[in-house]
Amino acid sequence: MSPGVIRLSSVTYAIRAQKLLEQQGIRSYVKRVTSTTQANGCGYGLEINGNLEAAQRIITASGIRIVEIMTGV
Repeated sequence: MSPGVIRLSSVTYAIRAQKLLEQQGIRSYVKRVTSTTQANGCGYGLEINGNLEAAQRIITASGIRIVEIMTGV
C-alpha cells in the first residue's frame, strides 16, 4: 500500500498509535482529518510516511480500532 492517513476515534489513540509506530521505525504525524465516507465528521488520524499496511497491522495488533484508512490524500 502507498502512504496515506489512518483515521482513529480520538487524539489519544492517535498519539498512542504514533508512539507504537515510532518504536517500529515508521514515521507518522498526528493530524485532524475530515472523514471521506463517514457521516460523523472530523476525527484524528496519523499521516503515514512509510508502509501503510505495516502501520495498520501494528495498530490493530495493539488493540486500537481503526475507523478508516484513506489513501491518496
